[in-house]
Amino acid sequence: MSLPDDLLDHAAELAIQAVDKPKIRDVNRRRAVSACYYALFHQINRDAARLIAPNVTEETNHRIQRWFDHAEMKRVCRRFLPKLLDQPLRDLLGEAASQDLQMVALHFVKLQDARHSADYDLSYELSEDDTWELFEAASDAVKAWKRIAHTAEANIFILSLLLWKNWDRDRL
Repeated sequence: MSLPDDLLDHAAELAIQAVDKPKIRDVNRRRAVSACYYALFHQINRDAARLIAPNVTEETNHRIQRWFDHAEMKRVCRRFLPKLLDQPLRDLLGEAASQDLQMVALHFVKLQDARHSADYDLSYELSEDDTWELFEAASDAVKAWKRIAHTAEANIFILSLLLWKNWDRDRL
């Protein structure tokens, strides 16, 4: 198993324990949401590092994974959401991102927002249904990512996560 898969399993265990243990219900749901977000985050980063530098050591691969910035990833994901992409994405991908990539981008934003709330907003309340909905979003997004991870579209997405500011520049 991989870290993303382990994190999804952990999220499910926490969500189940939240039902069984009322005293720690809120804490377990919050940690489940965090694990869901990190499952998707690490799935993308792991595959991105393998694409960018397939012939490096594992230690270097882990260092490359640290290049990804959470806030920048969220900003870039929003660029892939519209039905019709704006420039420069339209030049690179066509009129729209695939449904799978749109799902990944949408759920990345949703899960990151939920993780921030779960980790930092003490008034944030998560029901059992909310927790499982976020778990399903993470599971669906990881599956969608795995379907497209070896496509040209995924390559553009990964490069955008790291180099977005350069896409807009006109080069002579």
